[in-house]
Amino acid sequence: MRIKLDLHVHTVYSFDGTIEPDALRAACRERGLAGAAVTDHDTLRGGLEFAAELPDLLIVPGSEIRSAEGEIIGLFLREDIPPGLSAPETMRRIHEQGGVVVIPHPFDLVKMKRMTARRLLELRPQIDAIEGMNGKPRWWLANSMAGRFAAERGFAVTGGSDAHKAAHVGMAYTEMEYFASPSGFLASLRDALPGGRRYSPWSSQLDRWRARSRKTRP
Repeated sequence: MRIKLDLHVHTVYSFDGTIEPDALRAACRERGLAGAAVTDHDTLRGGLEFAAELPDLLIVPGSEIRSAEGEIIGLFLREDIPPGLSAPETMRRIHEQGGVVVIPHPFDLVKMKRMTARRLLELRPQIDAIEGMNGKPRWWLANSMAGRFAAERGFAVTGGSDAHKAAHVGMAYTEMEYFASPSGFLASLRDALPGGRRYSPWSSQLDRWRARSRKTRP
């Protein structure tokens, strides 16, 4: 059975996220998603809590970890991985937990800190998938470059909205075979297909600033 999942979602546990459990449930139902990967910045708390609170959805606990060389998504994590480590060490710690390594928005050239194509190839044995469809890369050719790079180099591909509010959940997604374990997920990645479309990264950035302001206000 093929399902659709949004494999890159930020919740209230990200400093700039606003998505609550009920809002994620509603968004998934409205957009025909079986679930989502909760990948908050540098914390697994959202993934674990959303998985417990939403047993009717397929929630993959994860985190978008800010390594010293750029952001790395770890899926199926059980413990937090600290930011600031080298990319190889971050990936090693993800795999040590039985997790899956995904490189998000690899060719969003506006990002100040990201791994080059050469570096991604150097780390090829430790990378399980490349995000070929991201909902809000600031450089408009980023998704097509990522998809082409993944196809030419034999990487599995994923899609995720990178949503920070419920209205963006499911704007980009991954269509894949149903799985019941991390190993099943990896097997399903072999013929997974990213889908969806890009939304405005600039309006999304404004929403994130507003969320950040509300959270830091006394």
